[in-house]
Amino acid sequence: MIRDFFKNGLINHNFPISVDNTIIDGNKIRRNGVCTKECHVGNYTTEMEVIKCQHGFTHYLKSVSGVNLAIVEVISDNAKLTRKYRGRNVNLLHASEWFNYVSLFSKELEESVFKKASQDFDKFHEVTKWCDQIHHYSFKILKKHGANIKEAEKNAPNDIKSLYKSSVMLKDSLETAGIYFNPNAAKYGRRRSTDIYRMIDKIVRVVEHSEGSSFNKKIRISGVVEKHYDVFESFKIIPMSFIQNAIKYSSSNEIKVRFEEFSNQLLINFISTGNYISEQQLSRLFERGYRTPWAKQVHHDGKGLGLYVSKIVADAHKFEIGAKSMKLAYEYNGNPQAENLFYLKISTSNLEI
Repeated sequence: MIRDFFKNGLINHNFPISVDNTIIDGNKIRRNGVCTKECHVGNYTTEMEVIKCQHGFTHYLKSVSGVNLAIVEVISDNAKLTRKYRGRNVNLLHASEWFNYVSLFSKELEESVFKKASQDFDKFHEVTKWCDQIHHYSFKILKKHGANIKEAEKNAPNDIKSLYKSSVMLKDSLETAGIYFNPNAAKYGRRRSTDIYRMIDKIVRVVEHSEGSSFNKKIRISGVVEKHYDVFESFKIIPMSFIQNAIKYSSSNEIKVRFEEFSNQLLINFISTGNYISEQQLSRLFERGYRTPWAKQVHHDGKGLGLYVSKIVADAHKFEIGAKSMKLAYEYNGNPQAENLFYLKISTSNLEI
């Protein structure tokens, strides 16, 4: 959101800035005609980086609300360059204060929009009820084609299977949005003894049919789970989100879901091959609205909602989720590849309500 405000000229800045590598002239100071984008290549983190290029100009880099933001082509010391450039002075304190202003503005803006969206979402209560009805009756139609759900899915015509699986995706999407706006909804109802393996197997069949086929992805499940685990209705959002994420961003055709059950813990790994995710990006994956630069390029319509809600659901259960990225020795389309692993740890010591 803050990115669009900059590009539409709604945030004041007297000096040139770079917003996700796009240069925007300042209200008073324009580009100097000397520097190139290579002059301010650096690391965008939550700590401001100061770069002085070969032309003698200063560039301040920082990641603000998930946006790579930089004050570029300015001077930190008027005495260092010729007189014609001395109006470009932006010292370290000024730069720091401006970044802090943008960060505060972004947070206030997001909170305001979030509050308004939450109020608007409450009006969708009737939509949710009708969604439940669509799901209920599509399931009844599907069941007519077999003695159990697997047999019915095998025998039913494609349009009936698509109807049922679309209703599942719609229902889960609305539940995810509901938890996004009201995190307490992650604990609605009571914990139920659940066959986690069977639940995820069902999710895999739904997602493979609705999304996997579009991206030419196959999902392989391995491992054995003997116990049942007490979870809330919201639990399914975590594996659903991890699988959808792997389908969207993996560069290979195969995604693995691996179960490992121990005496006091169930570990579920969702493994795919894709672009390497840096440590800085990994640390922010579950933040509200955060998306990696690669994710923004590949899927412009994403909102960073699924992983954020997954963290809310995991916290409600007192389960642990996270991600790892282990670099491989090759590139794909010029991007370093990695084995990307999202994990879910269910500890039996955290199953009390």
